[in-house]
This record gives sequence, structure tokens and C-alpha cells, in this order.
Amino acid sequence: MIKVFTKDGCPQCKMTTMFLIRHHVKFLNINVSENPQYAQSLRDKGYQSVPIVVTEFEEWSGFRPDRLKAVVSRNQEVLR
Repeated sequence: MIKVFTKDGCPQCKMTTMFLIRHHVKFLNINVSENPQYAQSLRDKGYQSVPIVVTEFEEWSGFRPDRLKAVVSRNQEVLR
């Protein structure tokens, strides 16, 4: 399951989640503004900003269309 860590008022978070929604990719959205227990563990991993996308193959922060396209491509392969 893909996890996307977001926070309130984050434009890059909105763009990331909308990209996944538009491409019919299922994901779990975890809002660290509403679930602050996740924020410290993400900081411990070295992350300083959201969105943070975690897949079974990789993880990254920021709005990354190149990596999101790869996620969409892998997701379509699984559905075939």
C-alpha cells in the first residue's frame, strides 16, 4: 500500500494526492497535522518537509511527477 504523508495547507501535498487520484492509484493519506505521532518518526528518518511518498520500492519527499509516473506505470502493470 502506498502511503502519502501530508499536512494541512500544503500545495505540493495537494498536487501529489490529486495526481494519484487522477490516475486511479489507491493510497493511504496520513495527515501529520491531524496525526502528529507520525511527524517525529519522519523527522527521525531525515525528512524535513511533506509530502512524503512511501511505496514498496522507494520513498521520497516533495511533488515528484517523474516518480509518480513510475508509480502509476507499476500500478497499471499489476492490474493487467
